[in-house]
Amino acid sequence: MRKILLILAIALAGTSWGQRLDKSTLSADSLLVGDQVVWTLDFSVPEGKMLAVAPYSEILARDTSIKGSVEVVRDFELDTLSVKKNLAQLRGRILLTSFDSGAFRLPPPLILVDKDGSGDADTLKIDPKTLYVNTIPVDTATFKMYDIKPQETYPVTFKEVLPWILLGIGIAVLIWAIIRYFEMRRKNKDFFGRSLESDPPHIVALKKLEKIRTEKLWQNGKEKLFYTGITDTVREYIEKRYSVRAMEQTSTEIMESLKDKKIEEKVLSDLGTMFSTSDLVKFAKHTPGAEENEKAIPAAVNFVNFAYMQQLEENEGEKKIGEDK
Repeated sequence: MRKILLILAIALAGTSWGQRLDKSTLSADSLLVGDQVVWTLDFSVPEGKMLAVAPYSEILARDTSIKGSVEVVRDFELDTLSVKKNLAQLRGRILLTSFDSGAFRLPPPLILVDKDGSGDADTLKIDPKTLYVNTIPVDTATFKMYDIKPQETYPVTFKEVLPWILLGIGIAVLIWAIIRYFEMRRKNKDFFGRSLESDPPHIVALKKLEKIRTEKLWQNGKEKLFYTGITDTVREYIEKRYSVRAMEQTSTEIMESLKDKKIEEKVLSDLGTMFSTSDLVKFAKHTPGAEENEKAIPAAVNFVNFAYMQQLEENEGEKKIGEDK
């Protein structure tokens, strides 16, 4: 035996000697797989004798006939029931279980009782027990064998799809917001279409035209960029001054829409000449002369100044009408 658990049975000294097994019982001689059974041992020993009890799990491990079939849930526990006439009544319990079906012969526990303190010991004689372990019986009369079910395919629920719908909507909104932001920036407006310019439209237009003049684009062979800047500036001003969608119209359509705006003939003629020259440069690869280039910005400036003065007169006239009323 590799390991002995020493248990002191009774502390008082005694004079008589001898031991006997009073009872050895299983709480059930048969059980279902996985159930538990208690092996109870009642025996007597003289007071003051030393007991040596071997762990029952080791006894089972050495028994090759049932090794692994019966397991110890709780190993040997010893209690003193009473002490009468120098004889101690003891009770030992072992909790067992099994997960294999069959009849298993349980080897007896090993309990040694010291004879006289000299090291010699007597073995308490315990008969082995037979434990019957059964499986759950199958009613063969009603039992029916079924094939393995195929993999179940569950329908996709709206709750599962909803996150993907929201993600798609979010991406679409983000793309739209980015496109709108850059489109509004190109028109010098904020995200909600409000103008970012603090100056009145005619001042903004005159500042842009002055900037184009100082850049000397046509002098450096950049006629197309020069005329594009001038015409875009004039188009933006026409939209704000006359509420004409000039940015989406051709030069001819713009000039037609200005005919009924009571613009001086020379101012309108010079503006039309500038638009015509611009179209030739942008679409016909025309290279205008210096005189044409020098007249382009003055034509645009004269138009902006005239339109602004005309606006002032209109506002003054409306004010007088309001006062007369």
